[in-house]
Amino acid sequence: MSPRLLPSSVALVAALALASIGPAWAVYPERTITAVCASGAGGIVDLTTRIVVVQNEPGAGGTLSISTVSKAAPDGYTVLSIGPSIGTIKELFPKATVDPQRDLQPVTIIGQTPLVLVTHKDVPGADYASLLAHIKAHPGELTFASNGRGSAGHLAGSLFKKMSGADLRYIPYRTTPQAQADLIGGRVSMIWLSSLTDAITQGTLRAIAVTLLGERWNMFPGVPTFDEAGLKGYEITTWVSLHLPKDTPKEIADKLTAAANAALADPDVQARFDKIGIVKPGGIGPAFLQKYLSTEIEKWGDILRTTKDTD
Repeated sequence: MSPRLLPSSVALVAALALASIGPAWAVYPERTITAVCASGAGGIVDLTTRIVVVQNEPGAGGTLSISTVSKAAPDGYTVLSIGPSIGTIKELFPKATVDPQRDLQPVTIIGQTPLVLVTHKDVPGADYASLLAHIKAHPGELTFASNGRGSAGHLAGSLFKKMSGADLRYIPYRTTPQAQADLIGGRVSMIWLSSLTDAITQGTLRAIAVTLLGERWNMFPGVPTFDEAGLKGYEITTWVSLHLPKDTPKEIADKLTAAANAALADPDVQARFDKIGIVKPGGIGPAFLQKYLSTEIEKWGDILRTTKDTD
């Protein structure tokens, strides 16, 4: 699955959720709702063009889209759709004038997807235990790649280093496809991804463990979770959440949450999510998202402050 499919596919739920409000609350919405997405365009299916308009504003770690939404009228007609980058802004963009906790009102998380640690077939270690043993026996020799500092792959690798004591060198790339190409070519040792199923099936790459807690991922049912394999408590997912401008009436936020829940319960939506590996979030609603966001900011802030790219 392409890393861009999560925000694109979850935009479906956002669209369905916003669209379903109309019949339930006659006075809202009375006009078009704009969903500002902190990711670039790519595969977003607009099922409700008369109610929802998707406005893509990628860049600067999501600060541009947050700024747009925070300055919008708090009337429920401008909604932010954003992923994990919202939790790294304080560390990666210390001069940013926006603060997601100060400037936004949380609505709900509407989808998550885990990552899988993938190694090149020539890297010794067919499972987590043997791979970790090889890494520790050859400190600083193996590398992991991602599409830049603060990306999900970078955070996953950095968290792995901190929790396991592994000594890996980080190799940043401008794009995920570039990193994937060098992994397949054997120029980097490993990468955390949500795709490359074909390369794994064909034997070019090896799937080691999945970054979920609890049940295994349906996209890789034969691959254990890190927690199952021995790295207890290790978890990272990419996720998409909805936010409103600060001071938006609580009634509107509650309606959006209820509508998102209804959309997520739709069998067709769930079938689409299952097909591309999106899993249900651990909780829903404004209170859960507010607590979750605070945890993510603290967790990844600590990782970014204490893990050097050259370690």
